[in-house]
Amino acid sequence: MKSYLLKLSGREEGPYTESQIAQMFADQRVDRYTPCKPETGGDWKTIDDYLPMLKYGTQLPAPSRAVPPPIAPAISQTSASPIATPGTVQRISLVDIDLPFASILKLMFKWMAAAFIVSLCFIPAAIIFWLIMMAAMAAFMGGALSLHHP
Repeated sequence: MKSYLLKLSGREEGPYTESQIAQMFADQRVDRYTPCKPETGGDWKTIDDYLPMLKYGTQLPAPSRAVPPPIAPAISQTSASPIATPGTVQRISLVDIDLPFASILKLMFKWMAAAFIVSLCFIPAAIIFWLIMMAAMAAFMGGALSLHHP
């Protein structure tokens, strides 16, 4: 299991294992924007960059009994982003989806099967509509071009 260093209150602390960081995240002592880097070396990024699955909360441990107030995220001058407050709308941009290839392949086969079924339903309807429109156009053109005017 990897270990990471965290910047908490302006100080470098750690190393913390992934499970310790997950517990800190569940206890709201750190958030997605807390600066983090691998113990073995690397660039300072956010927890979200190194441990992106924490934000979904699906595999978080239960919070400790006494949950301390959350630490405000440290915002660097290069990546200043607005902090959402309750009642405000914040824009979210999807940068990357980290899914196994087999899952994406299965998703694409399901999408293709659905598209095939929809096309089987709508292509005959479109052909019938086109034939009706052409028949109406032929009737109109045939009447307009006829030489027998009363």
